[in-house]
Amino acid sequence: SRTVNNAGYGVFNGSLVLPAASALNPFGQDVNVTLNETAPALGANYDEARINYYTVVGGLLLRLWGGWQVSADAQYGLSITKYRGIEGVDPKRWQLLVDQGLYNPLRDTEVFAPPEQFYDQALVFFGHKGDYATLGDYYTLDSSVRIANPSLALPTGRAAVTLGGDYQHARLTTFTEDLRYGDGTLVAAPNTWVGRSLTRFSLFGEIQAPLLPAKWLPPWILKVETDLSARYTLSSLANESNLAPTGALKIDFAGGFSLRGSYATSNRFPPDVFSRLKAGAGSQIGGIGQTTGVKVIDPLRGGEYETVQASDAVNPNLQPEAAATQTAGMIYQRGRVHRFRVSVDFVNANTSGENQYLNPQQVVGLEGLFPQRVIRAPAAPGDPFGVGPITSVLTGNFNAAWRRSQNWNTSLDYAWTECKGGTLEAYCRWIYYQRYLLEVIPGTPVADELRHPDGATPGLLRQRMNFGASWTGKRIGYGIDGHYFHSRILPVYEWASQGSDQVDPYWQFDGFVQAEIGKWLPWSSGHYSVRGQLRVDNLFNQGPPRFADDPSGAGVQPYGDWRRRVYSASVTVTF
Repeated sequence: SRTVNNAGYGVFNGSLVLPAASALNPFGQDVNVTLNETAPALGANYDEARINYYTVVGGLLLRLWGGWQVSADAQYGLSITKYRGIEGVDPKRWQLLVDQGLYNPLRDTEVFAPPEQFYDQALVFFGHKGDYATLGDYYTLDSSVRIANPSLALPTGRAAVTLGGDYQHARLTTFTEDLRYGDGTLVAAPNTWVGRSLTRFSLFGEIQAPLLPAKWLPPWILKVETDLSARYTLSSLANESNLAPTGALKIDFAGGFSLRGSYATSNRFPPDVFSRLKAGAGSQIGGIGQTTGVKVIDPLRGGEYETVQASDAVNPNLQPEAAATQTAGMIYQRGRVHRFRVSVDFVNANTSGENQYLNPQQVVGLEGLFPQRVIRAPAAPGDPFGVGPITSVLTGNFNAAWRRSQNWNTSLDYAWTECKGGTLEAYCRWIYYQRYLLEVIPGTPVADELRHPDGATPGLLRQRMNFGASWTGKRIGYGIDGHYFHSRILPVYEWASQGSDQVDPYWQFDGFVQAEIGKWLPWSSGHYSVRGQLRVDNLFNQGPPRFADDPSGAGVQPYGDWRRRVYSASVTVTF
């Protein structure tokens, strides 16, 4: 497969000074000019990424006696990413063009193109102008072997048994990233991104079986089933080798009522970092990623915005995350013509060493816990804030001390299969968090992320819901879907810019109508059906709620597709 992505015209923001002595200055004094510039001579599709992906998949299934079978699967994938684009504009060289009288910042930039010197001396390109640079050469090999019996006779009844192992090998090759001006001059010494390879393998087993023979059960209990499984991950590093068992139990009663519960453990590895800048790269501030300029709210300086440099910090001490989750719930389902099903589950999760990522605003908001990640300039004499402005921040991953969360999951489904010659269906899905406590660093105060968030878990909602109803007949069908997102309490440092302590709740409704259109086709046949559907998302054109500090800078809290009303059409052929 091949994917080509074009970002369109880049827009470059500039703040330039037009000297009073310049022949381009009609005002007789220095003028500060802020403008937006583009590079029309390069075309709208100059910024382009090309991703070529090649994959080979193979499988083998061997059926043995007694219902046993052995399967082996393997997949090899190779991904090569090439990029041609503009990194930005060198502000010093841009200003120099103004000083030399070669660039007029007072012209209408939407009518008059910039001079050639702007392309050759100020624009910063990835690699040579017009060339594609290889930013990723990555391959993976995944394979597995499974021995299974889907119907093994045990004293308690028929069981399904699976045993097996997984193997994965991945590698990213080393590549060089260099930034150049249009005339080919290097901006700085090239950055070398050192690749690496990673190999992991594990053993696993699972058994699904009745816990008790059917003849031992009283008449009001139909089945008692259990599911036991475990995975052992092998590693040459002691802190990565682990065993993760899981168990579940389900009891089916007469009358359509069931009880279920589970206990699951897991060990999640830190995210793989497949490349790092070679030591000595001069453009970094102690991190592994590209340095970028971002805006953040600085609570220690009155909540004003600060423009800072940010890059990911290297954290070689990341540990695997351990989690234990317990669930308990019930199911009730009845009916054939009028089918009704309801399920309610309580989920209790406990984690230690949970792996979390700190974005620039989180780093600043939690500066008291991560002072080493916030770099400030010295405070000026008499500065009323007592601390200097932020110059750079180090983002990246860390291990939180622990988390305790509890939530309820509820599902309701109803279907009337003989409603006016079709089927009437209605559903509702509701998730409600009643508790979410987090200790970021051992020994620090525990934060209630639902009622008094500290910013460590952004975007957490107390509840959200999806619901809807539809009627589907032989020829036509229609329906409506609804979405509800509860209000979100904000950290204290975001109250001033928001003008409130929360993001407002949000409702959205989507509608659709569909029809069988195969009968209008000249080649219609009874062997297949052709269904057309027109869907309108955000039917009432509801705008997203305001969120002043949205990281994208849009000033709204997006839920799903936030372009407001969206139309889509689809055709489905069923054989």
